[in-house]
Amino acid sequence: RTVDVTAVDTGKKEITGVKTGKTGDIVKIQNDFSRRRQKIQKHVRNPKKRNKILKKTKGRQRNRVKDAMHKMSTHMVDEHPDATFVLEDLKGIRKNGGNKGKKFKTYLNRWPYSEFQKMVEYKSSKKTVYVNPRGTSSECPVCDGKVKHPTWKISRCDNCDRDYDRDRLASLAITLRGFDLCGDPFPVSASASWQLVKDEYLYMRNLSGIPGSGLTETAYAANENHANNT
Repeated sequence: RTVDVTAVDTGKKEITGVKTGKTGDIVKIQNDFSRRRQKIQKHVRNPKKRNKILKKTKGRQRNRVKDAMHKMSTHMVDEHPDATFVLEDLKGIRKNGGNKGKKFKTYLNRWPYSEFQKMVEYKSSKKTVYVNPRGTSSECPVCDGKVKHPTWKISRCDNCDRDYDRDRLASLAITLRGFDLCGDPFPVSASASWQLVKDEYLYMRNLSGIPGSGLTETAYAANENHANNT
């Protein structure tokens, strides 16, 4: 089922919130060409010849990455033709990510997320909404409590006793923030509503003494709590 407001979390391994190609494929292209350039610099002694080969290699890399992003963004928009895409406002992310280690900074430099977002924006028939990504993976989108990660798959908020699919926590938070911004100025589908947010995002633990716990909880309830906290 298509959701009329679709969040896009540009995660390190895949784009979460929509079913599309993995961003890891793009990073793999970048890594492959990086290793290729290292070999060229090591084995080609003639500077003029080396620079010529490197320039040609860089052009091929750019074309392959651009082609992959075009296919990914086209598929995403085709799968959700009536969706308002909610994207992370990633301005300054390289600067803010400076304290997250060399591996994270290398990933940022090799995943051209801004260019991908522009592709989605001009291919979509709806206005694209950008939200602040801060805290989307560490704060509970329902009560704003601190989220822990007891296992690799689960994110848990002890404040309101909710568990989240860890891979989809950020895209849920982005979705909720997107709904806050979607109003009359934005050409959002009239059927867009909180009930359309997929149930897989949010569920409750099997808590003793709480009727119905352990069952999937609709995101509409999350909206009511979220609205009360804003």
